[in-house]
Amino acid sequence: YGQRVLELLNEAHDFFCEKYDVSLDGPVTVEIFPQQKDFAIRTFGLPGGAGFLGVCFGRVITANSPSSQGERPANWRSVLWHEFCHVITLEKTRNKMPRWLSEGISTYEEQEKNDSWGERLTIPYRQMIAGDDLTPVSQLSAAFLSPKSPQHLQFAYFEASLVVRYLIEKHGLETLKRVLTDLGVGMPINESLERYVGSLQELDEDFAAYARDFAQQIGPEVDWRIDEELAKADLPAVKKYLEDHPRSYQAMLEFAKQSIAARDFESAKATLLELRELYPEDREGAGTLALLGSLYRQTEDADKELEVLSELARLNDRALEVYARLIVLHEAKQDWDGVRENALRYLSVQPVLPYGHEQLGRAAEELGKSDELATSLAAMLEMDPIDPADIHYKIAKAYQQDGSFAQAKRHVLMALEYAPRYRDAQKLLLMLTEQPPATDTTATVVNSTEGS
Repeated sequence: YGQRVLELLNEAHDFFCEKYDVSLDGPVTVEIFPQQKDFAIRTFGLPGGAGFLGVCFGRVITANSPSSQGERPANWRSVLWHEFCHVITLEKTRNKMPRWLSEGISTYEEQEKNDSWGERLTIPYRQMIAGDDLTPVSQLSAAFLSPKSPQHLQFAYFEASLVVRYLIEKHGLETLKRVLTDLGVGMPINESLERYVGSLQELDEDFAAYARDFAQQIGPEVDWRIDEELAKADLPAVKKYLEDHPRSYQAMLEFAKQSIAARDFESAKATLLELRELYPEDREGAGTLALLGSLYRQTEDADKELEVLSELARLNDRALEVYARLIVLHEAKQDWDGVRENALRYLSVQPVLPYGHEQLGRAAEELGKSDELATSLAAMLEMDPIDPADIHYKIAKAYQQDGSFAQAKRHVLMALEYAPRYRDAQKLLLMLTEQPPATDTTATVVNSTEGS
């Protein structure tokens, strides 16, 4: 997936340099490690750091490969977009910015790039905002330096991104850029903020009100209280609890789960549809949309299953099972654009297994995207395929259709190296040798794909 990484990083480079008025006069080095221990030694100089997905040191980024993260890796596109934003803001401030602002901008930019990326408002975060866990902006560095728990540290990322959102919405992007410029000449963050947004006390109070209003806008009519005993209750007890707390998110989900298990699909469906109206942004992998998808699958309503899982895929950036199921549903409808979209989502999380490349290649073939087909097949060559001759032949066909005859000839010869009597490959080679020596502008680019 190296070529896809380069495409993303080049896009990030152009986007962030323009947005933040930064010009990089040298290369940025990005190192992706297939083993976490190697990432840790390179990044920290000693083993550990299991919670880190990527780290930025100015113009050097180190990151964990999906292959180092077990069965549920993070979305590598989101991680690298976040880290490259650090490159730009650190460059603009000459590495003189507090961690909260650096992380806040990068997390905010993830959210802006894709609806499913970055830290989002969750039920625990909502409760933390409503409680006493919201840190004043003037003290936000402490939330990163000495968090009460790992959850508080993750919440600090979310809160910092919310501060950046607040600053941009209330005072404009140009104000944020002026703050970064001030930091670059050595001005303390609080002093710079006071120049543009008023006193720190006013800033803290205004942001606290903004954060609470932001949290209230999402599921305002839902009862978000958590009752630990409810998870142990049987269906009649959950039903009784729901009568007393009719809009409890926890109770409605629990009732739907147990009703589906009891095959009372109508009761589960009514509850989940009501909850979807109350909280349409539920991105949890075991939340409203996921349960509706399971219900529609069990009741064989493929159209409704496709609808709710598509919405969940838009909101959740690492839902591999959802992407795989959507590929199946779109394939059944011969909707190859849908197959392609979800294969790309799958590869954004898990590019080191064949499945995503196989499905993207099939969609590309049906859609006539010969360059994308060749790229997918080339990736599969790196995974010890059973029949490499056939894959080289298919790559050659794709390049032939694209007019890249030099590359096509190279791959058909490689197919014949594996299987000298491969009749179709022999015929294709004869056809290619009869082609005029046309200009082949894609050869260099495709070589870089195979070497990634």
